[in-house]
Amino acid sequence: MDVYRDDEAFEAAVKGTWSETLDVVSDEFAEFAAEECEFDDPTVKDFTVSGQAFTGRVLGFGSSKHRNGTHNGHMPGTPLPKGQTCSACRWADVAIMGVNTEDNVPMFLVLTIGKSTIPGEDQRVSTTWTPDALEVLKSLYVKSKNGHPPKIPIPNATAFRAAAAVDKSIDRVLERFEDMVPLVPEDDIFG
Repeated sequence: MDVYRDDEAFEAAVKGTWSETLDVVSDEFAEFAAEECEFDDPTVKDFTVSGQAFTGRVLGFGSSKHRNGTHNGHMPGTPLPKGQTCSACRWADVAIMGVNTEDNVPMFLVLTIGKSTIPGEDQRVSTTWTPDALEVLKSLYVKSKNGHPPKIPIPNATAFRAAAAVDKSIDRVLERFEDMVPLVPEDDIFG
């Protein structure tokens, strides 16, 4: 069943909407992307990534950010000890987007954004542009430490499963490789 916000949203989804451009590294993008995954009618919008402007829609989104603000290994407002990890201070957002290209070739953009609230640390952005849904899946694998085989982290699986719900080519890849994509806890489905 298609879930549209309302008739006006359906019309906007069909015609496309362009308002202000969103930078994919911004907190506003993360909020927008997570909300978009709740609907079957992704909004067509203008975005920028690493200085490149494009028009597209968010198909899937996942995040490793600790949602309730719990800090691991240090008190909030204090420096994170060297070697310590804290998903309230450092996390990754993953978005899978459908991109409108000038030559009308369907394109996917997989964004992995390493985020940090630690002073002096930059946001890191990795992009994979591909017309191939299988390459989207391959780009979600992360090398493991200690010689273990690469795996798909839960935020990446969350984004892929959400994208499969709205994109037929990604859904076909998910059907074929279902056992390789971790199941996502129900309360974690949309970031």
